[in-house]
Amino acid sequence: MFVMPNNDDWIRGCLYTIAMGTPFLLQPWLSAQTSAFIALGAMFTLRLDPRCKPKQQAMAMMGGMLLMILSAMLGKLLLGHRELAITALLILSYIAGQPKPEQSYFSLLSKFVAAALMLDEMGFSATLNTALAYFVGATLAFLLTVIQTRFLPTQAKSWSPWNEWRELRTGHLNGPLYGFTLPITILAAMLTADWLNVQHASWVGLTVLFVMHIDEQNAWEKVKMRITGTLLGVICAYGTIVYLPIWGLPLVVMLAALFIPTCLRQNYMLFSGLITLIILLIVDLAMQQQGGDVFLIRWRFIDTLIGCAWVAVSLLLLHIGKKWWPNKPKIK
Repeated sequence: MFVMPNNDDWIRGCLYTIAMGTPFLLQPWLSAQTSAFIALGAMFTLRLDPRCKPKQQAMAMMGGMLLMILSAMLGKLLLGHRELAITALLILSYIAGQPKPEQSYFSLLSKFVAAALMLDEMGFSATLNTALAYFVGATLAFLLTVIQTRFLPTQAKSWSPWNEWRELRTGHLNGPLYGFTLPITILAAMLTADWLNVQHASWVGLTVLFVMHIDEQNAWEKVKMRITGTLLGVICAYGTIVYLPIWGLPLVVMLAALFIPTCLRQNYMLFSGLITLIILLIVDLAMQQQGGDVFLIRWRFIDTLIGCAWVAVSLLLLHIGKKWWPNKPKIK
């Protein structure tokens, strides 16, 4: 069920819309790819915002983006050495599997860093211009957040990355069972994608990274909502790209961005669909010089099915394995 956004949702949604829409409005002076990466940088940075004290907020948002840029540059160095790139992804995936669901900042950041590593594998060149575009988007998002905090403060709940870091250092982790299960599932999904000659197997691996969840009580429900939402997002993105003129895509991105906070708070399925729609439209805008992403969007549907199928298999094995694992993770 969808309830109309509250005041905090509207304020936060406007931040997303302005931060992600501004680069597209400047397209007469910016290339389509630069605008797209500025928008993505702004979106990821706003998602990392812990809503805490300004100094901590700056370090969390900008520091997180710098880690993503460094990860993308590592992926650039590994271009042409796919085995090494996959190995690096598996290592980062093990790390991404350690923060618990309630450790929001590090859970998101570790996944974003792993995703940034695979930019080149997904067909996007991690160049200096790309890094600068991401950094500009992050800076824009941070400045807008500072202005909003000063003039339009919200009642949204904050969290402390420093408290999360202390919890991680003291062993408040998911443990090795889930830590190893996540990268093994990603590897199995990517090998399956290669066997099926999927265009970009990395998308399948990233599907597993963002869909898989350790919270056993809600895991299956989240997987179902993620599958449904992602597939709806793919269908909507395909219809939008096919039937709307190119100049209409940024308007759809801006309108959809307005409802990111609302869907994130209310409905995981709608949030999954909305994020999928936004990312696929931005990817299409970034690939205009290559003819857009219409053909590849069809593959995203298959990518999602392969990734989610392996998540389902792993959840079953994880449920069985916990009975014999000596240091099983604490499930909430």
